[in-house]
Amino acid sequence: MHEPPTPPPPPGEGETDPVTRIAAALAGPGWCLAEAFLSPAETGALAAECRALREEGGFRHARIGVGASLRLRPEIRGDRVRWIDPAAPAPALRPYLERIERLRLALNETLWLGLFEFEGFFAVYPPGGFYARHLDNFEGARHRLVTCVLYLNGDWAPGDGGELRLYTDGEDPARRVDIEPRGGTLAAFLSERFPHEVLPARRDRLSLTGWLRLRE
Repeated sequence: MHEPPTPPPPPGEGETDPVTRIAAALAGPGWCLAEAFLSPAETGALAAECRALREEGGFRHARIGVGASLRLRPEIRGDRVRWIDPAAPAPALRPYLERIERLRLALNETLWLGLFEFEGFFAVYPPGGFYARHLDNFEGARHRLVTCVLYLNGDWAPGDGGELRLYTDGEDPARRVDIEPRGGTLAAFLSERFPHEVLPARRDRLSLTGWLRLRE
């Protein structure tokens, strides 16, 4: 069953902050789609930063695994990535990291998750790039608790591909939602609970992907 994407729940009286609404959604169904998480100007600045780093040669092919098992597996994953340093962010990153920090604090206060830090990277899926179905935690690990994917293409259109396919019921693979990667939109979900994949893109697809994590 292909379900329509669901936005965060509507705000109640005095509750208009998207961070508060995202926290409420993660406490309920465990995932949400927050449109206009960043303004067009903020999203455009991040997209420009991503493109500039790519032109400088700062991206590498994404790999699968961890430690000694790290491998290139183009039949599974075709994006290029550049990790960010939250401790020394470029100016374009600061508005986003400030909101993510507020989300971390809100989730710790309301759900008692014990989230310690954010880690993330810019990702570019070139035409034809995809990522097969997977979970975000490595086998035997559970440090990544909340996945956050911010989309950066301001002019994404139907037919451009690159949707995030989120499987919303682990017992029923037919239950899923396809989320278009429209600029400024944030997809957030519980990392251990939802398998997902990225469908093939038909043009360069830019995002800032990351996780709110426990202390290792």
